[in-house]
Order: sequence, then C-alpha cells, then structure tokens
Amino acid sequence: MWFKIGVKQKLTIIFFIFFLIFSGTVSILLFNLQKMVTTSQNIVSKNNKIDAITDILLTSIVDMEANHKKLKLLKKERYSEYFKQAKERFEDALDQALELSSTSSTEKNPWQDLAISYQRHRSEQWENDTVPEIGEKWVSEKIVSNWMKVIDQIKLTNQNEIASSLNDLNERSRISAQNGFYGFCISILVGFTGIWFISRSIFTPLGVLAEGLKRIAIDKHHTPISLKGGDEFNELARAYNEMSRQLYEEENIRTEFIATLSHEIRTPLSSIHESVNMIIEEVFGPINEKQAKFLRIANVEIKRINKLLNHLLNTSVLEADSRKINSTSINTKELVLSSSEIFVSLAEKKNITLKVNAIKQGPDLFGVKEELQQIFINIIGNAIKYSPDRGTVVISYRKNPQKGFLQFQVSDTGPGIPEDELSLVFSKYYRTKSVRGHLDGVGLGLAISKKIVASYGGIITVSNNKGVGCTFSFTLPTQPSKPYTKYHLEIG
Repeated sequence: MWFKIGVKQKLTIIFFIFFLIFSGTVSILLFNLQKMVTTSQNIVSKNNKIDAITDILLTSIVDMEANHKKLKLLKKERYSEYFKQAKERFEDALDQALELSSTSSTEKNPWQDLAISYQRHRSEQWENDTVPEIGEKWVSEKIVSNWMKVIDQIKLTNQNEIASSLNDLNERSRISAQNGFYGFCISILVGFTGIWFISRSIFTPLGVLAEGLKRIAIDKHHTPISLKGGDEFNELARAYNEMSRQLYEEENIRTEFIATLSHEIRTPLSSIHESVNMIIEEVFGPINEKQAKFLRIANVEIKRINKLLNHLLNTSVLEADSRKINSTSINTKELVLSSSEIFVSLAEKKNITLKVNAIKQGPDLFGVKEELQQIFINIIGNAIKYSPDRGTVVISYRKNPQKGFLQFQVSDTGPGIPEDELSLVFSKYYRTKSVRGHLDGVGLGLAISKKIVASYGGIITVSNNKGVGCTFSFTLPTQPSKPYTKYHLEIG
C-alpha cells in the first residue's frame, strides 16, 4: 500500500509521525518537569520551613526548662527574662507551624494537638502572660517530655517527607531522561526510515530517470524504464518512455533512410564513374585537352561523393552493431606513423608541423587494423583541417592507468571548440557553427571514431587547451577483450 500512494502523501505521513513523536516526547517531559517543580517547591516552601520550626521549638523548650531551673536555683531576675524570650520564640514558631498546617489536607494535625496542650497549660500556669515565679508555675518535666516527643515525631515525619520527595524527584528525573533518550532513539529510527523511504521513493527514481536521459543523449537507444514512487513518477516514466520510443524510431528511420539512399546512389554513381573513366581513357575516341580537364574534375568530384557515401554507410553499419571483429596484434608505432604519413603532403601544403611523441617501446594494440587506423585518420585529419597555416599538430601516446589500454592524444593549434558545443562534437552530422559555411564535411568522422573506440571498451574525450586549439584523447586495448556493446562517452 505504501508504494501506491503519491510522494506528497508519503512526505505528509513522515512529517506527521515526526510531529507525533516530538509532541509526545515534549508533553511527557513537560509533565514530569511540572511534577518536579511542584515537588521542589514543596520541599523549599514547606518541608524546609517545618524542619527549621521544629528546631526552634525544641531549642525554645530546652531554653525555657533550663532557665526555669536556673531561676529556681539561683533566684536571679535575668533568668526570668531569658525564659520569657525563649517562650516568645516558642510561641512565634508554633504560630508559623499552625499557619503552615492550615494548608495541609491531612485530617490529623499534630500541630493542633501541640498548640491546644500548650495553650491549656499556659492559661493554667501564666496569667496575663507573666513569667513563672521563682520556683513556681512551670509545667512538669513529663509535660515537657511529651511536647518534645511530639515535636520530634513531627520533625521525623517531615524528614521522611523530604526524603520521599527527593526520591520522587530523582525518579521523575530518571524517567524524564529515559523518555527523552527513548524519544531521541525513536526519532533517529524514524528519521533513517524516512530517509530510506524518501531515497527509495524520490532519489532512486530520479537516478533511474537521469541514467535514462544520459543513455538517450549518448547512444539514442530506447530502453523503457519503470519508476517506483507513486502516481507522479509513474506518469513521468510513461512520458519518458514515449519520448524515448519516438526518438529511437525517428533515429532508426533516419539511419535506414541514409543507408538506403547511400546504397541506391552508389549504383548509378559507380556507372557514371566508370563511364567518365572510359571517356578519359579515350575508349570511345579521342578527346581534346579542354574536355579531358573537365572530365578529370568530374572524376575527382565523383570520388569525393563516393567517399562521403562510404562514410554514411560505415555509420549505418556501426549503428546496427553488425560489425564482426577479426582482431590481431598491431604494432602501435607503425600504426601511428602510417596514419600520420597519409597527411604529410596536406601538412606541407599548409606549412603545418606534424609531430609524433611516443613511448620508446610501447605494447602492441589489439584489434582490426583498418578500424583502428580509421580513428587516427579521422582525428588527425580534423586537426590538420582546423589548424591555421604554420600551426602544429602533436600526436602522442602513453600507458593508461586502466590496465590493458594505451592512451592517445591528438592536439592542434586551431580555434578550439566553443564550450557550449563540446558535448555535441561526437554526434552524427554535427559540425560547429564557425566552420559550417567554409569547410567541407558532413560531421561523421568523429561519430565513427567514437563508435569504434567504444566498441573496444575505450573512452574518447575532447577538451580545449589553455592557450589555443583543443586535444582529443582516446584509449585503445593492448590485449584481447570482449567487444563492448555499450560505450562510454565523456566530454571534458
């Protein structure tokens, strides 16, 4: 059921779960905190005061008893004054205790019993608040002992309440910390679960879609995709598959049309070429110099058209993956030199310096010589074509970090490639805007080179130099390997 709902619903559910966990954890913490504050207030405002009052009462009773005895024994007036002061402290403390006990909900109030007993004996012993006469009018030791016993009992009860409150405070603190920890752990668990669901529902489908778009941009193959994550991604997958299918069909139609057209044109073109050759060779009779000149021009143009048709046919063959490789070991140095020698006359005509830099004893390449040579011919030919007069073209190769491959580089001093067109130079029939009007070509050489390199598992890239010109880099295998049916393309 989870994977059938949309992305918005999933995000809403995850947010709601986070909200519940957060609200529950905070509510429990606030409840425990309120109880802890109440307990602390009770300890501070009541229990501590009661403890202090009981100490005052006990001290006052002892002082009254001691001063009465001293008054009785020594018969000095100051002890009567001391007794009165102790009595006043006792009564003030007792009044405070009665005031605190009035807020208590307990039915039995020992303070009331103590106050009643004290007031009864006070009215009997001391009239008009007089102090006891010498040797007279003071309660018995038994009554004093009973009062002290009641106060001690109240003090003990109060201390027990303080201990119980502290234990409750400690327990609530422990529970609060425990609940906070559990809430934190649950939040982390839900967070990771949410991230996993979001990744599965959003990022994973987006990654599949991005790979599909890259595949269309590189090889234009139609591979339907299926996106999990709800109705939104299902609709996106349907739109992508429809677009991919249409592009693939249009590409197939174009490829088949070019291949058919090229094949159909070659047949009459071959007949025209043979007829022109026969006229030039005067098979049908002599011709004058002017006729021979124009016939030779026609022959050259026929050859050029035939070459372009071969390029078109090679492209369609590579696109159909119908090439059968009969690979052998090829001397790397000889392959590079032989490919470069083809352009020696053209380089001399433009005063271009053609350099070959290579490792002294490089390993042999493995493949079909004609195919590998076609790569060098296409790339070196472009470098010379786009380099200005008195320019330089450098061909170099070295061992590649990828085991079993050599890396080749062809650098020129031409105008370079606009940054916004770097990703398009390997596309079929594409030519940079700056050369479309004054340089020959149909934009197939680099596309063919890319297909050949990729079929051997290599990678081809292009980047602009810091100064002038650009550099094409590509890798070729030095040992037998299964040909790749899927190639990789990087634009640098």
